[in-house]
Amino acid sequence: MKIPASVLGHAAIGFLTFALYANTLGHPFHYDDVHSIVDNPYIRELGRIPSFFVDPTTFSHNADNAMYRPLLLAGFAVNYALGGYEVVGYHLVAIFLHWLCALLVGAIAKQMSGDAQAGLFAAALFAVHPIQSEPVNYISSRSEIQAAFFALLACAVYLRGGARSAPWVVAAFAAGVLSKSTAIVVPALLLAYKLLVERRWPESKGLFAALAGVAALYLFAVRSMVLKATVGQPVRPYAEQFWTQVKAMVFYLKMLVWPSNQSVDHQFLISDSPFDPYSASAAFFLLSLIWWVHCRRRRHPMIALALAWFFIVLAPASLIPLNVLVNEHRLYLGTAALAYVACCGVQALRARLGDRWTLALCVAVLTAGSLATMQRNEVWRDEYALWGDAAAKAPLMARPQFHLAGAHARDGSPKQAIAALELGLQRDQGFSEGWARLAELHWQEGQVDLAARAIERGLAADRENGPLWALRAEQERAKGDWNSSLSAYERAVSLDPQDPALRNNLGNTYQVLGRAEDALKQHRRALALKAGDPETLLNLGNALQMRGEFSHAVRYYDRALAARDGYAGAWYNKGLALAALGLVKEALVALDRAEAIDDSYADAAKVQRRRLEGGR
Repeated sequence: MKIPASVLGHAAIGFLTFALYANTLGHPFHYDDVHSIVDNPYIRELGRIPSFFVDPTTFSHNADNAMYRPLLLAGFAVNYALGGYEVVGYHLVAIFLHWLCALLVGAIAKQMSGDAQAGLFAAALFAVHPIQSEPVNYISSRSEIQAAFFALLACAVYLRGGARSAPWVVAAFAAGVLSKSTAIVVPALLLAYKLLVERRWPESKGLFAALAGVAALYLFAVRSMVLKATVGQPVRPYAEQFWTQVKAMVFYLKMLVWPSNQSVDHQFLISDSPFDPYSASAAFFLLSLIWWVHCRRRRHPMIALALAWFFIVLAPASLIPLNVLVNEHRLYLGTAALAYVACCGVQALRARLGDRWTLALCVAVLTAGSLATMQRNEVWRDEYALWGDAAAKAPLMARPQFHLAGAHARDGSPKQAIAALELGLQRDQGFSEGWARLAELHWQEGQVDLAARAIERGLAADRENGPLWALRAEQERAKGDWNSSLSAYERAVSLDPQDPALRNNLGNTYQVLGRAEDALKQHRRALALKAGDPETLLNLGNALQMRGEFSHAVRYYDRALAARDGYAGAWYNKGLALAALGLVKEALVALDRAEAIDDSYADAAKVQRRRLEGGR
């Protein structure tokens, strides 16, 4: 039985894709992976999958990072169910999806060009292009690959089946937007195909109406996040966004054609005016390119579609202000535009040079891309390599230094962490979270004055930073100024009211100042936020002791011990409460347990034991 050439070609691309990324299988989780996968409790139970579709806060352990990507989270939950946090499984899924995306790109190119061999080259180029190394290596960026897969599937099905395939096109589109919002561009891509390649309006208005309906439902579901990003709290003015992204379009084109100097954080500066020479020259170049392609649209409709595809795919990230100005993973689906142009190029070269020389050139391009991709993969082997590479290539950027600082702090190298933070804060003095982390590190190193200076610099940058007020409270407490500490804790709690640790600290400060009622209120709020927390239960018992409610206090100490059996503080304070109730024998047992668990209680327990035994 003879195997069809197309099957062999698809298998060869699959082998090449897996071979290229074989050196990534052991690479660790990186930056956003931590909050959305590693620390995310929601993906650890398959039974929670339905909640992903109704609650955007399940995207992360931190509700402030809420995003609506339920199908992506479902995939992560399956990964966790099968292998926990073993990274190999996560990488294998990304590589497999990337291979499928390449095949879909090839299928679309073949459908438009009518040339199976040129379509195969388009698929191979998409698979090996170095710009794809970021989304394939970066586990959280599976969202980009998964959304692209469903977007490409919708386009491929539509090109092959037209209006008859409407249900499948709509289903693929829905799956795409449930993976990531970037798939919202599918209707525009299909319309561009009809107008530029087939040169007519879509014959099926029903399909586009259904796509519009799905898009409307999706936008309604994420309306609060979209409104916050576009109207409520955009990260930059729209003049800056527009002219910076005009410049970014040229940058993206350059990275597609010549992907040199790749980095996870490019040194890319903001433009805010057409009078900026860089944004002005970028605008002129783009307009010239659009005019050149427009003039040749009838002769080369695939190239016209490729340019439209490029702009359409990048439109969401260009129109909505995002924290990072340019990102390589945004080019994932956009790389298909280059593949379509390459498909046309193969046909033209074959007509001029013949099959032999065209094949040689194709092999040379794929070889160069493969080697560059394998080399780029190595940068993702750990945080130091990834962010060290970014820091070397973008010395004016702060983010690489902050991530290097985090890695050093995690690995027990505070001096290196402090040095990296100071470098980053020289470049971004308004990053209050960086000042808070710097203050913590100085405090841990016993550098009290430097910690205080970092706190003041941070509060000068942002008076609404709760962690900085909490650090100031700790600083004032260390000096014995409990009233100043109380004021700082009250401010911290007003800024972060859902933080149980802050409420406990505020309650403890009220206890020191003899305000038992206020302390009880804070500890009860903390317990409501973190049910069953042993420290909070202990604090509640202590506040009740202050009020003379010793029996009530003992019940809270027992609850704390049920949550943490070896809790020396709970045993000791329970002993004090039992002593106050006159239950001397029980009190002595509790004090002995506290001392046996933690000998730091030995002296205090001895004093209490002497007092109790002397009173018999």
